[in-house]
Amino acid sequence: MIILAVSLFIEIVICNANAFRIKSNGQYEQKTYGIADLGISGADVNINDNEIIYRKDYGASVFIELNNIDTKIGTVYMDLEIPDSVLKYVVAYTDETNESFYRSFEREFVSGVYKTKWFTCHLRGESKRLIIRIDNLEDGYAFKVKKIQINEPVPMDISAVRIIAIFLMIAVIYGLRRMEFFRTDKRTMVHNAVLCLTAFSFVMIAVLFYNNSFSEMKLNLIYNVDLTDALIKGQTNLDIEVSEELKALANPYDTSVRETEGIKYSWDTAYYDGKYYCYYGVVPAVLFFVPYKLVTGEYLQCNIIVIIAYCLYILLLDFLLVKIMRRCVQGVAFGIELLAIIVVNSATSLFLYATEPTFYLVPYAVGLLFIMLGLVFFTVWYTGKRTNAFMLFMGAVFMALAVGCRPPLLLYTLIIVPFGIKVIKEKKKKCIRNMIMLLIPYIIIGSALAAYNYLRFDSIMEFGQTYQLTAQDQAHNTHTIYEVPILLWLGLFQPLNFSAVFPFVSQGNPVNNYAGNFYTGHLTIPLFSAVPILFVLFSPLMWKSWRKNKTGFSTGVLAYVMAIGIVMLVLELLNAGVEWRYTAEAAPLLCIVAILLVADFLSERSAEIMTAGMTLIFLFALYSFFVSLFTGIAGDQEYMLVYHPEFYYSIERLCCFWK
Repeated sequence: MIILAVSLFIEIVICNANAFRIKSNGQYEQKTYGIADLGISGADVNINDNEIIYRKDYGASVFIELNNIDTKIGTVYMDLEIPDSVLKYVVAYTDETNESFYRSFEREFVSGVYKTKWFTCHLRGESKRLIIRIDNLEDGYAFKVKKIQINEPVPMDISAVRIIAIFLMIAVIYGLRRMEFFRTDKRTMVHNAVLCLTAFSFVMIAVLFYNNSFSEMKLNLIYNVDLTDALIKGQTNLDIEVSEELKALANPYDTSVRETEGIKYSWDTAYYDGKYYCYYGVVPAVLFFVPYKLVTGEYLQCNIIVIIAYCLYILLLDFLLVKIMRRCVQGVAFGIELLAIIVVNSATSLFLYATEPTFYLVPYAVGLLFIMLGLVFFTVWYTGKRTNAFMLFMGAVFMALAVGCRPPLLLYTLIIVPFGIKVIKEKKKKCIRNMIMLLIPYIIIGSALAAYNYLRFDSIMEFGQTYQLTAQDQAHNTHTIYEVPILLWLGLFQPLNFSAVFPFVSQGNPVNNYAGNFYTGHLTIPLFSAVPILFVLFSPLMWKSWRKNKTGFSTGVLAYVMAIGIVMLVLELLNAGVEWRYTAEAAPLLCIVAILLVADFLSERSAEIMTAGMTLIFLFALYSFFVSLFTGIAGDQEYMLVYHPEFYYSIERLCCFWK
């Protein structure tokens, strides 16, 4: 109840401070301006209809000037009608320290967000004039100004979402430090329910973002249309006409030549021997897109597959994480399990997948889902006395299918190697059957993928990466060890950029002067900068504690899994480049290792050290969560801002309550 009271106090007194800004204060005189009272330039004015019509012949901007204010400005209320959702503007003002419109700030009027009708000012003394400048309008753009009021009180706006968020943050810190519920190593249904609720909360936020971001149904895409049609026809190449200019090029994979000479070509396809192919994994198309088209006659949308597959992947990942922690760390506190879910889910770029669910992400989402299904089946088999061969078989099926989505996911299969060696040593007589059950899916699915590759590119190992028509020439691309340091810096360790402008977090700076060539995507989120708890991977103290408490086998496996994650990251950075979706594949491996090290270290410490450690982890988890949340809101292509500005600016005003 005290925490709730504190949360309400923060909401009312701090988050709604603007509501008290000018009340009962005689220094703030209220003044109202109709359209006839405004000085308007750069546009035609229809006073009868309160309408302003921009004309490009008059200049680049519309200027709305308020004169003879002669009072302190605490708030400005704008009652507008705009033809679209958002109208951005710049405010320049005068005050007692600024006579010549030297200072200015930006704001936006959003028709669906009531609070954007106000902006709050903290100027110096009385103001005489204020100008509202509107840029980047199309010729003929018309909007209405019903009135502009100086010092109109800002209404109280109590947000249940904000209260709940404040309450949860304070309550978790208090609980970790004071409540046995979080520190106990016993588990009840309530503990498991809290873990489930936490996992599903991430999924619910992701679905909310999904519903308020990508809304444009793009049918004419390579994957869900062209590849689907090709497979239904029984062919491997796409039915896309190849221009004669492209065929005539000595090196069709040279992007600079294609662009400078204006060559007509199909972006993001693989071009080989005069035909276009899809180099994205074929398994999702075979399992989902082709059957859907055959049954319904419609094309399945890529964004639907992405959000469903990735949310299922997250839930399975959380289940596996908790199961591994409880088996590997005796006496692990419940609070650490809770924080582990927050950290791992924040590292998976879930919210970016939800707001940018394009066809690029189909192989990633489906591939990671299959990997997690495979690992869950394998874990159930391994921890269940290794008697259920069907579980082993299904695990192999899904992990083999994952390779048909994304070839780099084959590295995940290496995780089971040390466990397989251990089983062979323990049960030599029974291991042959297990080995057969494990290898059959890989042989069958691998042979099918090899045949598919050979039919397209005359090579069983070529998935189309070499022949892609994208930002760089992969056919002639070579890699050098000198690339590794700068790629690791850009993709893992470079600090993020923070600002006071929503959504506060932006990518690390991709600028470099490396004398060579590698790809840097639109959005780079250095993994260790976004998830700082990963730095414990380099802590000798943590590894020493683990070796002290665990067997040599478990220590070797933990180091082995970390090595797989690092190798996967390096190979991704070298072959694909620096972008958030590449690091998302290896992030769970490194996060699980880091969490296990921390959990084991704290489980052997006193109650005071454990409490302090869990509090510190929570702060790291909170940081990672908000980085994931805000980068998801911003997005790679700003889909949320473009397609659902009302939702975007509702969140913006929820966070930027001081505006």
